Amino acid sequence: MSERGRGGVRSESAGATRPRVAVVGAGPAGLAAALALARAGCAVTLLDARPLPAPGAPPAEEGRTVALLQPSIELLDRLGVWRELAAESAPLRALRLVSLPRDGAEPEADVTFDASEIGLCEFGRNVRIGRLRGLLLDALREEGGELVGDAPVEDVIRERDHLLIVHGRGALRAELVVAADGRRSPVRRALRITASERPTGRMAIATSFAHGRPHGNVSVELHRPGGAFTMVPLPGNRSSLVWVEPEAEAKRLLGLSEVGFRAELERRVRPWFGEVGEIDRRDGYPLVGSLADRLAAPRAVLVGEAAHTLSPVGAQGLNTSLRDVAVLAELVGRALDRGEPPWSAAVLLAYERARLADIRARFAVTEGLAAAVASDFAPVRLARTLGLRLLGALPALKRQVMRGLMRPVALPLPLPLP
Repeated sequence: MSERGRGGVRSESAGATRPRVAVVGAGPAGLAAALALARAGCAVTLLDARPLPAPGAPPAEEGRTVALLQPSIELLDRLGVWRELAAESAPLRALRLVSLPRDGAEPEADVTFDASEIGLCEFGRNVRIGRLRGLLLDALREEGGELVGDAPVEDVIRERDHLLIVHGRGALRAELVVAADGRRSPVRRALRITASERPTGRMAIATSFAHGRPHGNVSVELHRPGGAFTMVPLPGNRSSLVWVEPEAEAKRLLGLSEVGFRAELERRVRPWFGEVGEIDRRDGYPLVGSLADRLAAPRAVLVGEAAHTLSPVGAQGLNTSLRDVAVLAELVGRALDRGEPPWSAAVLLAYERARLADIRARFAVTEGLAAAVASDFAPVRLARTLGLRLLGALPALKRQVMRGLMRPVALPLPLPLP
C-alpha cells in the first residue's frame, strides 16, 4: 500500500517494492525529475557525465540565471526547495518589450505587460541556476536518491524486463529511464529517437551586473537587429542579462577585456538603468533549436533539453522542461497509486500526448519570434513593430498572450513540425 505524504507527495510504506528509475542528466530538469519521482515512490539513481559536487559544496560559479514562471515555482514548492530559493530571488512584476531599429535609437514600439492585468502579483521569480541545482541536489540526497557522477552513458541495451545503461563507471539496470541529458543526449541516440536541429548562427551572452537606477522589478527585453537584449531583475540594483548576437559578434564581445566589455554593455544599458557597476562572469552559448520526434520509447521518456531546446526569448526553456517533469511525476504517481507499473505503454503514451502539442507549439512560437526579433529586414521589422503596437492597443489580446506564457498550450495531435 502507498499513501500521500506531505504536500501531496507520494510515500511508500515499509516492505513495498519501489520501481527502479534511472534519471540521466544532473541539470535542473534532471534533478527536478529525480526528486519528483523519488517523492512519488520510485527508487531513483541519478547519473551524470560530469563529477557531481560534494554535499554542502558551494554552487558552481555561473553567469546564468533563469526566470521561473508561477507553474515552475509551484512544482519547486511541492518538492520542498522553493522557500530557501525564494529568499534569494527577485519578483518579476512586469515585462517591458521594446522594438528598436538599432542600439541607441528611439523605440519604434514600447509595450509593458503587467502581471496585475491577469490578476497576479508577479509572473514569477528570477533565480541563479547554480543555486537552484545545489538545492535540488541536497534535497535528492536527503530523499535517499543514489547519485553517480563522472559516468558518461555509452549505451542503452534493452533486456526482457529492464533497460541496461552502460556508463563510464559500470552498468545500471532500470525499469524506467528518464533522459534529461541535454540537446545532444546520448540516451536519446541510444534509444534511436531522432531529433531535428536548427542552428541559428547566433550566440547568447549570459551575465549579471549592477546598475545605477532601480529596475522596479520590471524585466526589459529589447528587440533589436542581431537579437534580443534582455535584462531581468535580481535583488537590489542588479539585473541578469541575456544578450543575443550573431556568432562572430558574440565571440568578439566575449573576448573583450573587462574595460572593453563594460563600455559595450553600458552603451546599451544606460538609457534604461543608468551607469553599469560590477559585472559578473560572462558565459556564452550557441543558440540551436532542437526538437525530438518522439518523447517516449519502451521503458524510457525524454524530458528537458533531451526533448526540446527553445530560444531564450520569452523565458520558455526551463519552464517548459519543468512542465515536462510535473506531468511525468503526476502520471507516475497515479500509476503507482493504482498498483500499475509506471513504465507501462499507457503511462508513456499519456506523457507523450500530454506534452507533445505544448512543446511543438512553444518551439514554433519562440523560433519564429527569435528570428523576427533578430531581423533587420525592413518588412519583418515593420511587422514586429506593428505587432507590439497592436498588443498595446488591445488589452484583451495582451491578457491572452500573458496567460499563454503561464499555462500549457492545448492543440490537436498530430501537430506537424513548424
